[in-house]
Amino acid sequence: MALEGPVGTGKTSTATVHLQKLLDRGVPAREILVFLPQRALAEPYREVAKEHVGGRVDILTISGLARRMIQRFWPLVAEDADFDDSRPPTFLTLETAQYFMSRVTDPLREEGAFAGLSIAESRLYSQLIDNINKAALVGFPPSEISERLKGAWIGSDERESVFDDAQRAADRYLQMCRENNLLGFGLQLQVFRKHLWPNETCRNYLRGTYRHLIADNVEEGVPTTHDMLLEWIPDMDSALVIYDEGGGYRKFLGADPDSAERLKDCCEHHIRLEAGETENEDDGSASNGQAKISGLGEQLSRALQPHRGNLGSPEEIRQLRTQIGVIHEETYPEMLEAVGRRVKSLIESGTEPEDIVVLAPFLSDTLRHELSNLLTRLEVPFSLRRPSRPLSKEPAVKALLALSAMAHPTWRVQLGTQDLAQALSFSIRDMDPIRAHLLARAVYETDEEGRPRLRPFSAVASETQDRITYRLGEQYDQIQRWIKAYVGEDDQPLDHFLNRLFGEVLSQKGFGFHDDFDAAARADRLVESARKFRQVIEKADLEDQGPTGRLYLRTVRKGVAAAQYVQDWAEGTDEGVLLTPAHTFLVQNRRAPHQFWLDVGSTGWHSRIKQPLTHPHVLSRNWETGKEWTDADETGAGLDMLSRITDGLTRRCSGQVHLAISGRGRNGQREQGYLLKAFQQLFGLARQ
Repeated sequence: MALEGPVGTGKTSTATVHLQKLLDRGVPAREILVFLPQRALAEPYREVAKEHVGGRVDILTISGLARRMIQRFWPLVAEDADFDDSRPPTFLTLETAQYFMSRVTDPLREEGAFAGLSIAESRLYSQLIDNINKAALVGFPPSEISERLKGAWIGSDERESVFDDAQRAADRYLQMCRENNLLGFGLQLQVFRKHLWPNETCRNYLRGTYRHLIADNVEEGVPTTHDMLLEWIPDMDSALVIYDEGGGYRKFLGADPDSAERLKDCCEHHIRLEAGETENEDDGSASNGQAKISGLGEQLSRALQPHRGNLGSPEEIRQLRTQIGVIHEETYPEMLEAVGRRVKSLIESGTEPEDIVVLAPFLSDTLRHELSNLLTRLEVPFSLRRPSRPLSKEPAVKALLALSAMAHPTWRVQLGTQDLAQALSFSIRDMDPIRAHLLARAVYETDEEGRPRLRPFSAVASETQDRITYRLGEQYDQIQRWIKAYVGEDDQPLDHFLNRLFGEVLSQKGFGFHDDFDAAARADRLVESARKFRQVIEKADLEDQGPTGRLYLRTVRKGVAAAQYVQDWAEGTDEGVLLTPAHTFLVQNRRAPHQFWLDVGSTGWHSRIKQPLTHPHVLSRNWETGKEWTDADETGAGLDMLSRITDGLTRRCSGQVHLAISGRGRNGQREQGYLLKAFQQLFGLARQ
């Protein structure tokens, strides 16, 4: 059965009821597969499954399924896939994949590759890996990456040589992975789809294991997944396929709503749920309010893309206008301040903080800091959600990494005074940044061989001691003595060291991690990340790799994104006003009666992040190889995604959308992005 409809019409609720009915009528839990595009969407199904005794319902993504089948049937396909069948595979995390990409890319850069391309190392590695992943997700050979990118490029010839460099990096990376039995996400999916899925032994196992399928949010899935489901669904005793109209928020990650449409054809029954059919509240008020806001999304889509139809009547537009709150200030800081006051006012008038979300196209470190300080000053509880944020950007993690470098002087990790000052400021309770900087300058030194070390507080000049205070100096000495004692011991794995540092010192009373549960969670994820990195590197056993801890420290300090953890996305754990990027809010399938859209005039709402080495639209199944990608294509893709975003946001809002408009953007320039122009067309918002 195919179940489709707009967001908020009860599709997932219907699916969870269907899951419960399967279990109630005696279907073994092990025969049920819930198939999702990402783990963040699993919570409603987990709630049903955890109440069931007598077996486990498998809730998997394509990555989880591929990895499980590779582990089980590796000897059958390893040789055909050009791996060593005498050794087990090693599965890469995001950090380890970027580390191994750096091993092949850095020598190429020394040879002159990627000349003229100004890009951070972490972004270089991630985009090269993304190309390989896109090939697996879409279903084209990775050897075609350069050809596809060059065929669409209309700029200077110099960039085409960069695409050739990207192809060489991909080829060398894949060769190294095959030689060492390393499987990142792209290779996992490729091995599964090309070698395991066609294998009759594997297919018979899957047929015998899973007899009932629930595939939710298939519009966020990728073409190769849809190909597999098209072949698999006819073998099932029952299948429920759920399609969210207007979805496809993860297109930049390979999501293909057009491809997902094919799945409807293999279902015997089709049900479409309309807005308002499923009431979320007993009196239906939430549903009625949501219907009005949903109408706003449709009208915005028409203003953005006139081919979607004419705008509504003046009366309809006036009614929609009542669902809009406008905050207009001349400068960006004034706009943020006004948003904070409006949020505070809503809470004081009875709105629960958890019913408010503040959305931005991107949640930069600067904006994150400004909003955090603002809401803290206004005594408004809040939570942050930005899963793609690198671990190395977190203050707690920065502190742990800096102290790790000091405790391992032979690694000769470059550490600046500012790095140490930030570590001391976070690690010692009541140590403000000014005194932390004074202390760092006074105690940080290197020996004749360039190895860093910390001097005791007693070696600091007396006038500096007075300014820092002896109480804080004693706490610093506890850290210094602990590190000095550790340096004299045999080196331990970095994850073991971090556990000890946290448990024996930094979590104790008077130190920064004491009673800070958020910082403790960051420390726990760092330990997990370091442990996984060590396990992978040790299995690979490559030459000239040096201490694993040093490799990890240098890799993370380059700014690589951390592997995504389920708890980063988990629902039900947030308290207070939510601060998050719009995309993150949508892919989590969350709802909020009150939404604040920051800086509506910004082009960030529709502009794609610059990715000079990859392209989500060109490297898709919908793009004809060799066809040039023009400015018109870029504009059209941006408007299409903006329409999806605004429609998705308004359908998840049952109260009011608050537009925050700044006469001058963060850079001081007047901005007239497409989203602001659409609102001006609808409601005649004054141009400033």
